[in-house]
Amino acid sequence: MQPLNPTNNRIESIDTVRGFSLLGILIVNLLSFHSPHFIYGGLKDFYGNGFDALSLAFIDIFAQASFYPLFSMLFGVGIYMMYEKLEQRGAKTMSIIRRRMLILSIFGLIHGLFIWYGDILLTYGIVGFISLLFLKKTIQSLVKWSFSLLLSVSAILVLLVFPVRNELEEISVNHQGIQAAYDNYTGTLLSALNQNIADWVYSNDPFTWIFSIFTILPMFLLGMMIQKNGWTRDPKASSSSINRWLIGAFTLFVLFKIGPYFFGNPLWFESAQDTIGGSALSVFYFLGALVLFNRRNFHWLKGILSKVGKLSLTNYLMQSLLGIVIFYGFGLNLYGKLHAFTLITLAILLFSVQILFSHWYVKRFRFGPFEWIYRSLTYRQKQPFVKKGD
Repeated sequence: MQPLNPTNNRIESIDTVRGFSLLGILIVNLLSFHSPHFIYGGLKDFYGNGFDALSLAFIDIFAQASFYPLFSMLFGVGIYMMYEKLEQRGAKTMSIIRRRMLILSIFGLIHGLFIWYGDILLTYGIVGFISLLFLKKTIQSLVKWSFSLLLSVSAILVLLVFPVRNELEEISVNHQGIQAAYDNYTGTLLSALNQNIADWVYSNDPFTWIFSIFTILPMFLLGMMIQKNGWTRDPKASSSSINRWLIGAFTLFVLFKIGPYFFGNPLWFESAQDTIGGSALSVFYFLGALVLFNRRNFHWLKGILSKVGKLSLTNYLMQSLLGIVIFYGFGLNLYGKLHAFTLITLAILLFSVQILFSHWYVKRFRFGPFEWIYRSLTYRQKQPFVKKGD
């Protein structure tokens, strides 16, 4: 197969949403880089007072469980875009897409074990394989499958934890795991690596995998639906349908994501809050961004974010490297030492650096370094890297 022209059929709006999603992912992930409470429990107690509590609530409402579903939808869009292009070229479509998912899974396994346990790429790779079963489903079928899966997993989890709701706060905190993480992540590079592997094993138990598949697959399917509807190509042509989805998504967000805060934000309802409320907000973000970034008044913002999104894989992995260097003992050793609002500010600062880097980089190179490796392995052919004339 000939090297593919990286400018062919690239939808700038998708790269813009990718760029936006990377900011939200960074804000949430810094909580994990900064302390063990995101994985081992006790997060609200750790940031329990005053402005810290408000900052954590802001992250919980507007970012937590909303940006990884948004990125999941983008993967669904990407898979269906790739399917369409390969079918038009008469290529071995399914073989190429399966190889792409396998390579992504390998990237994720390496990233998760040796850099940061909170990797999402392995999950996306595996869910990507499953999503191929739905490529030829109708738009209505994709929506039904997506909603059914989300509602089912949410209802099951709420029913499972409700009987033990009074003991949930205590049994959800792993004090031994918290202490081990503090000891090892503030130590040497080797101790941090060993702890990361232990955290990866802890956070990848069978229950977590089942939960991840049943919550991420629906967002892949919604992404396929959005691409199949043509909403990414011309949002204006489908404005009435998009507006209905925006209203519905915002309503669910208010009811399930904000609503629990009026009743003490109970821990037993967290799965529904994240699965339904968080996913609804991700749909609102996606469709709202498509509409907003295609308006002339916001083209400047599109220009800023699209370059970051074009290097989404590289920037995502870069965020992990920056995170461990800033917080772990072999780096700046800020583990557990910052306030929640400081983490939000730090995320904005780091993302600003990524914007500057991305704009500098795309002027000189066709792909990010990891995008280039990913693409070359997918098509089994070395892709052009440096832009002609540079």
